[in-house]
Amino acid sequence: MKNILILFVMCFVLTGCFSKQIEKQPVHVDGVEEVLPLDEKNVSLDKVIEALKKEGMGLSIVEEQHFILNSVKSSNFSINESDENEEGAYPETISIYIYDSEQARKEGLDDFNIQKERYNMQIPSIYEQKNVLLLYWHHENLNNSHNAKYSKQMETAMNKL
Repeated sequence: MKNILILFVMCFVLTGCFSKQIEKQPVHVDGVEEVLPLDEKNVSLDKVIEALKKEGMGLSIVEEQHFILNSVKSSNFSINESDENEEGAYPETISIYIYDSEQARKEGLDDFNIQKERYNMQIPSIYEQKNVLLLYWHHENLNNSHNAKYSKQMETAMNKL
C-alpha cells in the first residue's frame, strides 16, 4: 500500500513538473533565427511576414532598432518598392513586435504610448492582432495616416492572422 501511494505521488509530481513546458518553434528571417513559444493563440514572426507578402509587400530586414517595448525588441523591415531608389526618397518601414501573449502585447503598447510622449517623433500607424504589435512608419501626417501608402494592406494582413 505504501509503495502504491509513493508511486502515485511521484506520478502526480512528475506530471505537474512537465505540464508547464511549452514547445518551441524556430523562426527564420533573412538568416536570423529566433525561438518563440509554440501556441495556437500566438502568431509567429514568419506568419506576420507571410501575411504581409501575400498583400504584395516586399520586405527587407533593417538593422536599425527603434524601441524596446515591454522588454521585447522589434524586427524592423523596409518596404521595398522600385520608386524608393530615387534620390532623397526614404523607404517606409515597419517594426514588428512578437509577444508571448496578448496581455504582454497590450503592455508593450502602453510602454510605447509612454515613450512617444517623451520624444518629439513621427507617430506611426499602429496595428494589433493577438500577440503581434506592428508599427507602420509612413510619410503621411497624423491626420491623414489612414491614407498612408500601405495602410489597407497592413490592415488586411493583420486581420488574416
